[in-house]
Amino acid sequence: MRPRTLIATFAVGSVTLASHAHAHGFAGDHMFISTLLIDDPNVADEASLPTFQFLPQDAGGGATSYNYNLGFELDKRITENFGFVINSGYSWLAQPGTKTANGWNNIVVTLKYKPYVNAEHEFLVSVGVQREFARSGANGSNGANLGNDDSGSTGPTVYFGKGFGDVPIGFARPLFLTGELTYRIADKGLKVDSSGNPLNNGNSNAWSGGLSLQYSIRYLSSQVKDYGLPSFVNKLTPVVELAWSSSASRPNQTQTQYLWGLGVNYTATTYAVSVEALLPGNRATGNHPGVIAQVHLYFDDLFASSLGTPIVDWFRT
Repeated sequence: MRPRTLIATFAVGSVTLASHAHAHGFAGDHMFISTLLIDDPNVADEASLPTFQFLPQDAGGGATSYNYNLGFELDKRITENFGFVINSGYSWLAQPGTKTANGWNNIVVTLKYKPYVNAEHEFLVSVGVQREFARSGANGSNGANLGNDDSGSTGPTVYFGKGFGDVPIGFARPLFLTGELTYRIADKGLKVDSSGNPLNNGNSNAWSGGLSLQYSIRYLSSQVKDYGLPSFVNKLTPVVELAWSSSASRPNQTQTQYLWGLGVNYTATTYAVSVEALLPGNRATGNHPGVIAQVHLYFDDLFASSLGTPIVDWFRT
């Protein structure tokens, strides 16, 4: 889901889950929300249409460039616990003194499998592999400005989620922690001259991932104590995210980057809406805050007998 760096990215034998009133992903009584900087660990039938992101960057000489992106994601189950994810998007990069660069981002496809869910302890693990298809987005100088890689990469990935419902402290039980870790293996290694200038269009291998910490008001009201809050409030989940990327091989031309996301998610039965402020975590990530927002659709509730079911079920009589 995430190419080369954070800036480039924002330039795109199982234990069965417990039964619930609607079909969102659960680990025990904790419901998964759609996080914006990292992928959640569930395998599902859903789509993000769209995810809007705005993140200014220093352009040198005191000037600022402005990056806008509309991202799109489709998640589809093949079997109950195995599925795929397709990501892409369209970016605009406005830089002082030059024409605005715009075009499609590279396509990233992820295969994802959920091998383990422990409902009692609200814990699950998923594994996957991400594939970025080089030159599937805008190419040439325009593509370079938008952060699209000229060579592809493959990234083995692990995801996890852990609810705090088994701790003996009532106010802490609505907390939920999720994480993602990817090791991206470049198709073509980067080569540089003695001055560090690139001699080819290769890339270094890289680590990327992040964490999200969520506080579910829905869980607080239904599993801890009902405070008589309005229905709208009960559907809110405040969330803090941290995304990270770092080169993993030499030579490389990227620095370690950290990006914080602070916001809130509203999850209804068939859709969710999220918004987060983007805050660079170090100078390499930038000096200006941004924003990211998403509309998320749940096919398992919108189209329960068709798109919301695993593909293998379409052929069963």
